[in-house]
Amino acid sequence: MLTALDLINRLLNYFNIQDKPKGRAFTVVAFIANFYLLYVAIQGLRYKNYRLQGSLFLLLFLIFLYFIVLNFIYYYTDKKVKWDISPRIEKALGGSAKQRQAAVAAYTQVAEQPANGVFKSQQVLRSTLDVTPQQQAAINELAAQMEKQGILTLKYHGLDDNTLARIAQKTAAPVLAMGAPVPLPYYDLTHTADNRWVIVGGLNSLDYHELATVRSIGLTPIDKAASMYRLAAAQVVLSGGPQKTPSRTGMNSITEPFTIEADLAYLDTNKQ
Repeated sequence: MLTALDLINRLLNYFNIQDKPKGRAFTVVAFIANFYLLYVAIQGLRYKNYRLQGSLFLLLFLIFLYFIVLNFIYYYTDKKVKWDISPRIEKALGGSAKQRQAAVAAYTQVAEQPANGVFKSQQVLRSTLDVTPQQQAAINELAAQMEKQGILTLKYHGLDDNTLARIAQKTAAPVLAMGAPVPLPYYDLTHTADNRWVIVGGLNSLDYHELATVRSIGLTPIDKAASMYRLAAAQVVLSGGPQKTPSRTGMNSITEPFTIEADLAYLDTNKQ
């Protein structure tokens, strides 16, 4: 049975089949192969000297059959059963469904941001940023400081590759080791003496550096936008870094540069 499951796993990985179809295939193969245990059990029970072994094989057949039926219900229906002991087994082995669900949620929503004001959604636009080598070095240093302070973790929230693969399929994007992008502890939009609009950030308002130069807000060049509106940094988050992408053989680990993403708020002073 294990040989059959391994064979189908390799075959489906070659074609990059998603988890649910693969699980359905595993369930069907396991259901058929499990009856070999029943055959061995019946053969053992027929002979006096092999009845103990036959009884053990029969017990294994019934245990596997129980979990195979659960798999049929899980993969082929949307129902849940009261007699599913899987959560208890997971808890006994040190797992937690609630903790896993919370970790998965960390990949679908940005963590709560530091207080930098409340803005209406129609007042906020994503900005386009340019990053110099010096600014990139400052971003990397800030990421290292955030990790040292425990603000940032790069351990995929303790999720295994199977769960990460499902997240990658759901989001259609690489899975970051940090989870969802992490808001910077401190950030601001400033206008420099050489007429540049820059994003600054750091651990606090006394320890910060230039992280990027703003090119535009939405589709509007930053200089034109600044002449028409009051501007402010609504949210700046850290992204990038170590991440995993799905492949035919599992999840591949890659490392991309850390980046920042900035949402800027604008206010038309003529309408005040």
